Amino acid sequence: MYRVCLDDSGRVDLPRRVAAALSSNDLAIASSSSQHVLLAVDGAGEASMTASLGSMGVADVLSFFNMFRKTGVLYLDLSDGNRQVFFQDGEIIFATSQRFEEDLGEILCELGKLERNVLTAIRSDMEEGATLSQVLVRKNIVAARDLWLATRHQVEAIVYNLFSSQDGGCYFVAQELERDDIVRLSMSTQNLIMEGLRRVDERALYLRRFRSMDALLSYTGKSPANLSDEEKRLVSFVYSVSATVAQLVARSGLSEFDALRILYQLLEKGLVEVSQPEAVTVSSSFVELFEVYNGVLKLLHDCVSESTPSFLHDVNRFLSEVPHPMLYVVRGICLEKDGVVDGRKIMKNLVGLEPLEQKKMIVEALSELVYMECTIARRALGSQGSAELIRRVQEITARAKRLVGEDTGV
Repeated sequence: MYRVCLDDSGRVDLPRRVAAALSSNDLAIASSSSQHVLLAVDGAGEASMTASLGSMGVADVLSFFNMFRKTGVLYLDLSDGNRQVFFQDGEIIFATSQRFEEDLGEILCELGKLERNVLTAIRSDMEEGATLSQVLVRKNIVAARDLWLATRHQVEAIVYNLFSSQDGGCYFVAQELERDDIVRLSMSTQNLIMEGLRRVDERALYLRRFRSMDALLSYTGKSPANLSDEEKRLVSFVYSVSATVAQLVARSGLSEFDALRILYQLLEKGLVEVSQPEAVTVSSSFVELFEVYNGVLKLLHDCVSESTPSFLHDVNRFLSEVPHPMLYVVRGICLEKDGVVDGRKIMKNLVGLEPLEQKKMIVEALSELVYMECTIARRALGSQGSAELIRRVQEITARAKRLVGEDTGV
């Protein structure tokens, strides 16, 4: 939970991500009490329910609207993008998502109904306000039935993936659904909930066997007989060289769940074997660099987390949303409990680059992380209370930059 303070003028400091999303909209107080204030975009409809997905599961939220036969839109703000789920009399009829993997075009390519180069060309020429489905139908590129099946597949994927969300918030706006861009599907909310829960259990089973997405899969040499086309395709990827589970999922063109299921089947049939990758070591030339930055990060954590209990959560969310090139360095990285980063995980992200380039990217990314934490420190401790802390942080980060400067001769 992100904690804010109300100053004497009635102002609050919101997280940058939240402020950026709301900055172009007028806000209205949707509801309030002595314990809460709910702000909503003016004119977007009255929110009749809000929930935190940390305390209330997705299955509970969906079941509530199904049980009471609600009509309207459920808006979900999750760490990996926003979703919208549309209900008609308690049944889910449509859903949209900001996730790239859940885009209709990606679903059509995954199902083999649309070529990648065709999709790219269509997107580059789309007029403002037009939807992909409208263009595909108008140009007769995808048959209406195939488009309908792909849309149903997309909505199912969006809903099923909600069950893996561990945090985030949602709110429901009761309203009549009159939008022209809604494809009204006939779906059973209860069936979607049961299938979503089943997939959560099965995914946990698959990952227990693989142990991690970084596990290596290798071809055993066993003859690939009586396999489905999807199984043959996946096993062909490891004929000559091993690959990680994450790499095979990405290359499969399938949803993560379906790819994991097929890889698990190949493992059960003895076509592939699993091994754990060798641990990435941090060379001595990088050890001092990480020690310097981790000293700063631990210092900030110790000084700020007591007054701001959500500190780790806020910083980890920042790491999950950063743009390139910083994302290239910190993808999959979360702060440890004491606020430091695992240098081995960062080095793993940078495998293949020259050492000097690795150091430059590490310094740029971790300096940005430190800057962001200093912003939280100023807000939590005040300008005077944080002045000495930030002075010490600046001295230490300057030392890290000198280390790289010594290597470059600058």
